[in-house]
This record gives sequence, C-alpha cells and structure tokens, in this order.
Amino acid sequence: MADKNFIRYDTPDLTPEIPDESQKIQALHDLINSVQQKNFAHHRHGFRGTHVKTQGIVKGRLTILPDLPNHLSQGLFANGGREHDVAIRFANEPSFLQEDRAPGPRGCGMKVFDVEGDFMEPEGAQSRTHDFTFNNAPVLELRDLPTCLEIFQLREKYFDDGPGLEAALKKRKDSDLQFAPKSLPNQHFLSYVMYSQSAFRYGDYIAKYALFPTTQTQKELESFQITDTSDREQHSMWLEDYFENHDAEFDFRVQLLENLDEQSVEDCSQEWDQDKYPFQTVARVVLPKGQDAFDAKRRVFWEDRMKLNPWYGLDAHRPLGSANRLRRSLYQRSVAKRNELNASQAEAIGFVEQIP
Repeated sequence: MADKNFIRYDTPDLTPEIPDESQKIQALHDLINSVQQKNFAHHRHGFRGTHVKTQGIVKGRLTILPDLPNHLSQGLFANGGREHDVAIRFANEPSFLQEDRAPGPRGCGMKVFDVEGDFMEPEGAQSRTHDFTFNNAPVLELRDLPTCLEIFQLREKYFDDGPGLEAALKKRKDSDLQFAPKSLPNQHFLSYVMYSQSAFRYGDYIAKYALFPTTQTQKELESFQITDTSDREQHSMWLEDYFENHDAEFDFRVQLLENLDEQSVEDCSQEWDQDKYPFQTVARVVLPKGQDAFDAKRRVFWEDRMKLNPWYGLDAHRPLGSANRLRRSLYQRSVAKRNELNASQAEAIGFVEQIP
C-alpha cells in the first residue's frame, strides 16, 4: 500500500462550488430549528436536530497501533502506541423518537480525549478533544448540500405525516436512494460496521473511516434481528445486557483516496469500492464490560450538556465536501436551540471523568 499514489488533501478543485451556499445553509438552520421546536411541542424537551434517540452511552479506550507506515501515521494517528479515553453514544438517526422496531439508519458519535495538534476552533483547543461520527451504511442519501436542503424541507413539512413524506420522496428521481436506509438490517448495534459516510482530511491525504467489530461475540450478534414482536426499546435493552457481561472491541480503519473518478469527495452517496480501495487498521477501540449503557445520569448529561462537532477538532482531520461544510454551523445552531429550550448550557467537556 505504501507505494500507491494517494491523493493529497490540498489538491485543487476537490469539490465544486455550490451556488448560493450561504443562503442554503441558513435555510437549513431554520429547518433544523423548526424540527427541534416540533419535537418540543410533543415532549416539552429540546433534542438534537437529528440522531434524537439515545440507545446507549459507554466509555472506553482508543489505542493507536505502533509502527504504522507513513501513509497511515497521520494526524491523531501519528502517535503510535498512544492511548486515549473515548466516550461513545449510540443513537437512531431520525429527528424524532422512533421506536426500535422501525427500520432505518443507526449511528454513533465518539469523543476522543487528550488530543494534541492544531485545532480548527477555540472550542476544540479548550477541551483538547476530537469528535468522530458514524452511521451503519457506507453511503449517505443526503449526498451534498443541495440534496440536504431538499430532503429536510420535506422532513420538516411532513414531520407528523409519515405517509405524506413517503409519497413526496417517491416522486423524486433519486427515490431509490432516499428509501435505501429502510432496507438496512435492524440488528444488534454492536454487530454493525459503522462508517463515516463522508470524506475527511487524513493528515497529508484524504480518507473515509469506519469502526469494524472484531470479537466473535459481536459477530454472532448479527443474528439478533428486531422483528414486529420485539420490544419498542429493544436496542437499549440489548446494549444494557451486553455491557453487563462483555467487552466490545473495534478496529478503527481508514480508506484512503486514490482515484477522484471513482472516489468522490463531494457526493456522499457514492461508495468507495472496499475491494479496490481497502480499509486499513490504524487503531483499536475497546469498550469494557461492567458499565451501565443506559445509566440515567449519563444519558441526561449527554443529551443536555454534551456537544459533538467534528469541526471543533484537529485540522489534520478537517471535514471535506459541502455536506460537511453545512455541519460546521448547523451543529452549533442545533446546540443553541437545545440550550434555549431546556434552559441548560452545553459544555466543552475535556475529560471523560466529567461524564457520569
């Protein structure tokens, strides 16, 4: 792999200019805040704009592999052998409190502590953390900024009308793509491969990243499928039960950009061929047993006082593409609305011990 010609992060014209980008981003700010207000009307509580439903929260350690070759020894992962505390929240993707029996995308956010380097925002420099986000599909149907705006206009309009939203999505030329998340397997969270979906700077290069489960126990969890007779809170129940008795282990792997014709940075709906452009392991993540994955204090603390934003982290892992540029300010607006609705204040958490 070391002799391959990986594309540098500073290559010109990696992504196209988006006409009226700032106006589109402002429109999405308003839509996300409207969705949050609609949720508040239902529950009298302010939630995030997406990934609303917490399924479980756990702590662990990320260990960077020693003696990585130069193309992998980049950014955070240049410190071979270094260990970092991490905290991970597992959540459903939708903007509402969806029962677990409903098929759809699942995600997780991982905060890495005690990080060194050049940060993109003062928030990251203050907490010395870097955030990674994942979903259980390698592609994102919200392929770019214009598509994000179109889909969230429909989601906000039909917030309380599932059949209406489905009918509107069926009229789109990319309807197959928009309905793809519903075909994802509804199985145990700890058996999923979790993907970044979008591209990020990886030191000198560009990569997508993923968490691959590695224990035999986790691989056997693929058979744990949610059905119509399962509990509506099945995912949380499974995570609670698992972490009472078992460690969870993952490879943190990166898939480097080699061919701009086949690996789009802008279009998040284009999968990078994993056989042709394989993922390579750069770190291990271990989440130890003996912790309550649905502890009430931990859940409330994370939902009301925690914030994750990849744009607060290291410049060496800068998010790329228009969908990621949107996230920079959209996450900030989402947090501000949550603070307003809950009369609370999200914090720059700098130590894993601050999380209950």
